[in-house]
Amino acid sequence: MRVISIANQKGGCGKTTTAINLSACLAAKGRRVLLIDLDPQGHSSMGLHIDTARLQHTVYDALGNAQGVRMALDDVILKVAENLDIAPSDLGLSAFEQNMSMVQGRETRLKETIEALYQPYDYIIIDCPPSLGLLTFNALMVLPSWNRKFAGNTRPGAQENRT
Repeated sequence: MRVISIANQKGGCGKTTTAINLSACLAAKGRRVLLIDLDPQGHSSMGLHIDTARLQHTVYDALGNAQGVRMALDDVILKVAENLDIAPSDLGLSAFEQNMSMVQGRETRLKETIEALYQPYDYIIIDCPPSLGLLTFNALMVLPSWNRKFAGNTRPGAQENRT
């Protein structure tokens, strides 16, 4: 399984468009794809015609809601098309950072949730919010450690300066 987190602290730069199109193209090539909408704006969900106002469960429920209750990510996932599923989001996810502020292990909630998946996927695409907060940090923690060291580095020439 490959995990791709699409992150940038700037809004309006094409993260959601990239996430949706990459997911759809991989699914069209016969790969099993899960798109995780980790942005409280829920635009990946809306872009795939999910009515976020009618959702009973979202990725927030799988990460752990205000009551500390966590449900399986498998129970949140919706089928969008052949080979393409989504873990939808809505505005409720914006409470995640506040609710998890004092919770130990909050940085790896998404990683634990993905590791417990029952359904097999070839790719998991994560659409991140336009910030470098706890949700984006969770998305980066899912990446293999050899990818994580480069994930937050955006300065030109920064790789050459590392020791």
